[in-house]
Amino acid sequence: MNAVGTPYLDRPRLLSLGGVLMIALAAWLALGLLSAAGGHTGWGNALSRSVALSGVAAWPGLTAIWLLMSVAMMLPTAAPVIDIYVRLSRRIEDRRAAHVTAFAGGYLGAWGLLAVAAGGAQAFLSEPIAARATTLPAAWPAGGILLLAGLYQFTPLKQACLTLCRNPLTFFMSHWRDGIGGASRMGLHHGAVCIGCCWALMGLMFLSGAMNLAWMATLGLVMLLEKTAPGAGRIGRLLGLAMALAGAGLILSEYV
Repeated sequence: MNAVGTPYLDRPRLLSLGGVLMIALAAWLALGLLSAAGGHTGWGNALSRSVALSGVAAWPGLTAIWLLMSVAMMLPTAAPVIDIYVRLSRRIEDRRAAHVTAFAGGYLGAWGLLAVAAGGAQAFLSEPIAARATTLPAAWPAGGILLLAGLYQFTPLKQACLTLCRNPLTFFMSHWRDGIGGASRMGLHHGAVCIGCCWALMGLMFLSGAMNLAWMATLGLVMLLEKTAPGAGRIGRLLGLAMALAGAGLILSEYV
């Protein structure tokens, strides 16, 4: 028996975990097919054409890519909080699946909103930023991204969001809402907390370009370990220090 009095291997928990894994694997598969095919499939060709454009024409394609990346990288890190919700929702057995689906849907909805914003920013700002970057030293963009992501690891907002991500039971005790609508709002709220924890690390995707699967897997593993591994606070601070030093080193290298 566990802390909330349910067996470790009950059927609803296995189904929820299986659902999380299947959805995440489907997102990885879609990204892998799109990357490997180079846009030769019908949907991949349409998506790659839109991404090659800019402005309004590129926004849907870029949003789709950011959404797939978010599901592939972030949904596995939400498995512990979804598992806790399944365990806490035993008293609503008659509609338990609907509640769990609503919670997971709210979580993905938060990342979907970020995907829309990130896709729009990339669609409308990439060309002006690239044009301006030509007037800057070559190492500044990458160095700036690393420095920002590294320094964010030490901010109070990062630590507060990470604490809630690492302690799902604390989150539910403070923010519990009844009903399917309440489950959806809790999922949306926790998704926002997760974004507050991980947005800077997600921003590192710009270092290697979107849809670099190896880089995505590495960052996804880092974020999973940061939320679940013992001593993750120290790991996060060491990672932040390493990123900040690497970013500062890249910027300073232009003057040495």
